[in-house]
Amino acid sequence: MDEMLPSRLGKLRIVCSLPLFSDAICIKKQSAAEHGFTQVLLSIAIAPQLKLSQEHECELIELAIFAEIPKSLLGDPSFYLRQRHPDVQQMYKEVRARLWKETESTVKIKTTRLPSLFALHELIDAYAASLFIEKEVALGNSFFAPEIGRTNYNKMRLNVHQTKMIKASHPLVNEPTTGIAMPDITVDWVGAVKFLDQLKDYANQARLQGGMADYSATFLGMVEKLKEHYRYKGWSYHYPESVGEHTFQVVFLVRILANALGLRAQERIDLYRLATLHDLAEAYASDVIYPVKIREKDLGRMHQEIEDRVIADVCEKLGMILSEDPFLHALVDICDRFSAQLYFDRERRSGNTHFNVPNTSMTRTREKYERKYPEVFYVLDELWEEYIQCFS
Repeated sequence: MDEMLPSRLGKLRIVCSLPLFSDAICIKKQSAAEHGFTQVLLSIAIAPQLKLSQEHECELIELAIFAEIPKSLLGDPSFYLRQRHPDVQQMYKEVRARLWKETESTVKIKTTRLPSLFALHELIDAYAASLFIEKEVALGNSFFAPEIGRTNYNKMRLNVHQTKMIKASHPLVNEPTTGIAMPDITVDWVGAVKFLDQLKDYANQARLQGGMADYSATFLGMVEKLKEHYRYKGWSYHYPESVGEHTFQVVFLVRILANALGLRAQERIDLYRLATLHDLAEAYASDVIYPVKIREKDLGRMHQEIEDRVIADVCEKLGMILSEDPFLHALVDICDRFSAQLYFDRERRSGNTHFNVPNTSMTRTREKYERKYPEVFYVLDELWEEYIQCFS
């Protein structure tokens, strides 16, 4: 295992199976990848509401994409242990900082050091955790009932109402610098909390008034349901993979490509939106497996039209416009199939002979795009070789 950890994709595989709230009694476990998926979507949704600059919007989303990856080395240290023992909390912070820096070096990605952006990310992280706690209570888990009123999000929300601000330090805030002070930015903290609360209120109201049908049509309803939707229906698998985990993989892969290809801030934002939303409508329209889409053309087209309308509605409500750039769409499509290639390999290595069949979706994708975008496949092939070497 220690030989696999330096791999960029080795880290991602571990994050997809790393359960959060591991020191609690949960009905529905949530992986770090599913938690990361929630954070990325919330970051994409909140940025236009706060009127962040193009550069800062991009940095906020990239923080959300990166923040769960160091957990592949650190795991999920006990929240309650850290709360009760300050020395453990301090040690955790020091180790987290070292692993954060190591992971940045490994994946060749550097996150913003702006205090207010990191604080905004921490608010979103806490909000995503509160969604999980509330869902556990709604499912009947009385162990979590006392936690609803004392989540980190509740504390941060109260602080905003009292002081109109939140402070947080990036894990690497004390790293050596050039000596030039980095100017911070101003965040509308009241507006941020108001927007997040409205998302929750709207989803809860829809669920209570119209049941699951109406809940499934809300933004948060789609986010939460994609952690319950599993891919590869009709297959016998060892490791179930939710659509949320798959989406996080795709977003992480396009993040690596964005860096390798030198995309500008707006191109990155457009790319992250496309990647994060590419399967969101499945929470409403369900999923049609790839072989059926290929064989049943009419069903595939109808399903795609419904998904397109759902995504258009979500974007309109969030004040976003999805890019129509064919290159960005191609990147998402390629990474979508590459993620499937990773899953196939995982099942095969676990001894699942059901997956000892050609991955035709990746083959078709390579035939479709490789001649036009060879640089993309060069990067992904390098990643694949690095991943394969972990097992040799």
